[in-house]
Order: sequence, then C-alpha cells, then structure tokens
Amino acid sequence: MRDVMPIDFLDGEEDRVLPPAISEAKVKPYLSGLQALDEAERIFEMFTNAACALDRSVPNENLAMADRIWFGPERPFQAAREAFAHIETDLERWEQQIEAERSQLAQAVLGVRPGDIVASQQNGALTRISAESISLYSTEKRVSFVVSGRRFRRDGTLGKISETMSFTLDRAVGDGKQSPDKTAKHRGAVVSLLMRRRNASGGA
Repeated sequence: MRDVMPIDFLDGEEDRVLPPAISEAKVKPYLSGLQALDEAERIFEMFTNAACALDRSVPNENLAMADRIWFGPERPFQAAREAFAHIETDLERWEQQIEAERSQLAQAVLGVRPGDIVASQQNGALTRISAESISLYSTEKRVSFVVSGRRFRRDGTLGKISETMSFTLDRAVGDGKQSPDKTAKHRGAVVSLLMRRRNASGGA
C-alpha cells in the first residue's frame, strides 16, 4: 500500500522524528548494556584473531607428522586443530548473536522498530525512510546508531532507493575506563549475552 499511496493517507502511520545527535539522558538507561556489548566485541575479536592465527600457522600435514613422530596415537596437535574447527562454528554463531544484541539495543534506545517511519534532518535535508534494519557501532569516542531502509519520495510514496540514517552520541568522560569491579560485572554480563540465545535455541 505504501508503494502506491501517499503516506499521509494511511491511518496509524506516524513518523518517528529523531535528532541527528542522541542525548546522554536517552542512552543512560541502557548504558550497562552498551558496556557489556563493548566487552563482548573485544572478547569476540580476541577469539577471532586466535582462531585465524592457529588456522594459518601450521599446515595439517606438518601437525600430522609431528603427532606421529613425537606422540604416536595420542595425536594432541591434530586433536587441538579439530577442536578449534568447532570453535570456528561457535564464532559464526557468536557474531550473529552480537549483531542481534546490537539491533535490539539500538531499537530500545531510538524507540524504533523495523517497519516504523523514521524522519530526521540528514545533511541539511529532511529525510523519511521505512526502517528495515537498525543497529549500532561503538568506538571509544562515540556510539553511532544506524537506521537503514527505503526512502520516501517527495509525494509521500515509498521509493526504491535505500537510505541510511546515522545518529551519534559522544561518549561522556566517565564512560571510558571502568573500575575493576565494574569491569568484572560487565564480563559477567557478557557471558550471559553470549549464552542467552544459545540456550534459547537449545544449544544448537
């Protein structure tokens, strides 16, 4: 219906108007979630780098020969390589889980869900899109919330061109380094974050 009828004629459709910069007050209720997500991404990067290093460092033939010469039937090197192959599968699942957490957190902060109409001043012009994907990306200096979707034409109908809106939050001074106690709590939250969806899917 949106493709052929101006949005003004559709009942129940209200724009979610968002400013380019997100206030600290809007993010404050979700600050612990952001910090847990930061920690999860650091841990994920560490595991990914270790997996890449092990996968590329020694060819399988070399490991098999070392096992035969020094360890016989025990094959500890080959067993370690096979165990790490399972970790690669875990890494793919964790990456999907982290992206899902990004999306859920961004939706909560912005108050936007897929299918909502989002309006904002972007590059000096008012832009309206039908939200399809919502996520966030975090650095030490800022958090960027990103909403992507098809843009509305000037006549109010939904076009075919995709648009990405970005909303930023500059991190406060107190949101950088954490005390050891808080860091430990966030690492505990990370374990819960990474395991939550695994348990929900039956450990698959």
